[in-house]
Amino acid sequence: MERPPKGESMPSSPEVRDLHQEAVIIDGLFCKTYAPIPPTAEVDDMMLGHIVASGVTAFNNSVVADSYPQSLQGAINSLYHETLMAQAFPDAALIVRSTDDIRAAKASGRVGIILSTQGLHAIGEELRNLWVLHKLDVRIGQLTYNERNALGCGCKEPNDTGLTRIGQKAVEQMNLEGMVIDLSHAGVQTALDAAKHSKQPVVASHVGVRELNPHPRNLPDNLIRAIADGGGVIGLCPHSIFVEKQRGLRPTVDDFIDHIQYIVELVGIDHVGIGTDNFQYETHFTHVGRSSFERTYPGFFGGYGTCAYYCCSDCGRHKFLECHE
Repeated sequence: MERPPKGESMPSSPEVRDLHQEAVIIDGLFCKTYAPIPPTAEVDDMMLGHIVASGVTAFNNSVVADSYPQSLQGAINSLYHETLMAQAFPDAALIVRSTDDIRAAKASGRVGIILSTQGLHAIGEELRNLWVLHKLDVRIGQLTYNERNALGCGCKEPNDTGLTRIGQKAVEQMNLEGMVIDLSHAGVQTALDAAKHSKQPVVASHVGVRELNPHPRNLPDNLIRAIADGGGVIGLCPHSIFVEKQRGLRPTVDDFIDHIQYIVELVGIDHVGIGTDNFQYETHFTHVGRSSFERTYPGFFGGYGTCAYYCCSDCGRHKFLECHE
């Protein structure tokens, strides 16, 4: 089926609907399954219900994220909480420990939760902590967040010195444990080094194409090729700041699809996926979350979404700030 002209939607034929229902669909990154959102007539007020209703089979759930770096104990606490959440809704969710669990989720109409990290600050320089995380059902480990850690450099570091010796050993240990290595947020040199050092396919679960948008979270062609050459997958993220074509002009679905098509033409369709990265409704919950995130990374959302509210001195009410500088 050919892509429709820009601005026109793909017809929802019975074949398309059947394909969606039959396929195993994995979201490269999502999180906050317990987030409150507006209910509908069919689905309750928790994000988990909407994930199940969407037809997604399983998703990468970044329970441990280094936007605010966690200790190992903090990581354990987060993993415990998310595991309890899954156990509280056994008819809707299950923790994924192997590919058999993904198949079981599809067969039972539940959603599989693949526990992961965004950054490995929690392990420090103690690689045996990777064994601990794997025993606690973590199956995907992102090497860095935006800054430097003991393993390598994040994409916001001004000088990316590449994968460290500890980082090399971490890659080897993750290969041994069967943990997928995620290169999202990593600096380009660190990511290239990790892709080369790994004996197993690596992924970049939620990124964009730098050739189409120069955001530092987007990947250059040489890194896209390095991931694909090792059998890995690039999960494309629809965040506006990653796919916009003009600063401050909210992008369209077509603009996002351009990133998918670019990867397909560069390295082939087997190496492209989608990682929505917590794409959700505008609520007070998300407003607080984004505001907190922008305390650490000012301007990260580029003026899109709830982070762009300001307090009006004239009336004391919150208004939307139409400023994208």
